[in-house]
Amino acid sequence: MRYPAICIRSAALSIVLSAGIATAAEAAPAAAKAATKPSTEPVAAKAVPSFAEMMKVINKLFPPQPDPDPARLALARTSAQSIWPDGAYGRMLTGLMGGMFDRVMSLKESDLGSMAPKKTTKVDPAKANLSLHDQLVTEDPYFDQRVAAMRAVLTEEVGKVSTIVDPRMRDGLARAMARRFDARQLSDINAFFATTSGQALSSQYMQLWIDPDTIRSVFGTFPDMMKLMPGMMEKLQAANDKFPKPPKKDKDKPAKK
Repeated sequence: MRYPAICIRSAALSIVLSAGIATAAEAAPAAAKAATKPSTEPVAAKAVPSFAEMMKVINKLFPPQPDPDPARLALARTSAQSIWPDGAYGRMLTGLMGGMFDRVMSLKESDLGSMAPKKTTKVDPAKANLSLHDQLVTEDPYFDQRVAAMRAVLTEEVGKVSTIVDPRMRDGLARAMARRFDARQLSDINAFFATTSGQALSSQYMQLWIDPDTIRSVFGTFPDMMKLMPGMMEKLQAANDKFPKPPKKDKDKPAKK
């Protein structure tokens, strides 16, 4: 029994991002064999993206804004520290990845309903509806230890990423808040975050965005949004049809020099 590739691969990639815990674990037996055979194939060099060129485009799409009032910026930095404390990005990412990974591992074929693959071969009744985790354990007796080790590495590495992301996000938030709120409003915001309730919100604010209820609410909008799509497309087509179509280019006509 195998789950549809799109269900396992997409879920695993979204959960562990580039770490690929599930993919690596599923391929562990084959990888172990391959590791004993030295590779003779040359490794193709990958082109390094020009981040300077990318930032030029980003600056066009999101141009730098005027420097905010220094006094308001100072107040906004305190607000931003409460909204995005140190380690916030790392905790959010590891919480999301870890929780979703565990839930994906618990999925059984029966959970997929109509998305379950059609059986083309005879299936062992004892393995007919094993969870993905149990399937992988039968193939790799070290699966749980392997995942635990990879989780530890991932948590440490994501922590390093968080030290890069957190201060830069706070700087952007502070600048945006300093432009959007006046000094009195920022002072009120800071006063709230200094309270016990404000500190409680500050400690959980980022986690709220990855809470199962929040994510379920997002996916729950899809059916109703899809109902709006036909009418939306008709209106867009009608808006486009108000104007003559652009002239077609004559492919046979030589370009003007």
